Amino acid sequence: MTGREPGSTGARGRGLIDGRGFALAAIGLAVAFAIVVGTLAAYRWWSDRHVVATDDGGLAVAQVVAATLHTSAELRVSRLSGTVQATGATSRLWGWLASSRVVKAPFDVDYFVEVRDLDAGDFRYDPAARVLVVEVPDVVVGAPNIDEARITLDQTSGVYVSRDAMAELQRKVSGTARGVVERRARDPQNIAKARENGRVALARLFGGALGAAGLPVRVEVRYAGEAGPRDGERWDVSRSLEDVLGNAR
Repeated sequence: MTGREPGSTGARGRGLIDGRGFALAAIGLAVAFAIVVGTLAAYRWWSDRHVVATDDGGLAVAQVVAATLHTSAELRVSRLSGTVQATGATSRLWGWLASSRVVKAPFDVDYFVEVRDLDAGDFRYDPAARVLVVEVPDVVVGAPNIDEARITLDQTSGVYVSRDAMAELQRKVSGTARGVVERRARDPQNIAKARENGRVALARLFGGALGAAGLPVRVEVRYAGEAGPRDGERWDVSRSLEDVLGNAR
């Protein structure tokens, strides 16, 4: 006699089978749920971009189809604005129907400094010179904003400009305008001006906050990768902002 109860092995086997079956069912349910969620997300993406919203009478209406409010920790330090002239050309019937378009429209481009990830390690204080050194990320150029609703010049030429040709001209003009503005926004002189504006804005921001906390110091803003003190100055920046604020308290 082995002492095992009759049928015990079979019960354990059935338990293992039931356990595997439960696990497979759970996996199948998770996969099915993922497929449903993915299908709904894909349908919503397609609907937001390609399905025309209409009123009860079936007429297309102007409305916000989808909107998301994003968090941001960017400080706008400068803005470039002006007027851009953009051109576009296309042809149909093997070049027999050529057409072109010239547009002038106002534009603006913002320059930002990302301050989200700044921490106490980015602030160093020299008590002898009473200077707070702040190291921030370099200036980021924002996306160009071409205000096509306020076009001041719109000239289209061609013997016959079809609807498809006009749509292609619109795309080309928009792309040309964006490219021209991006190149101007990234001009070294404009980047340098944006950096200087950023220094002033950030020094005023941090200096005002520290002054209100009873620490009237001069703020020196450096961008990541820049050299140390200018004009041969030597600063002892071994103390962190936490040390300074701790002593002030």
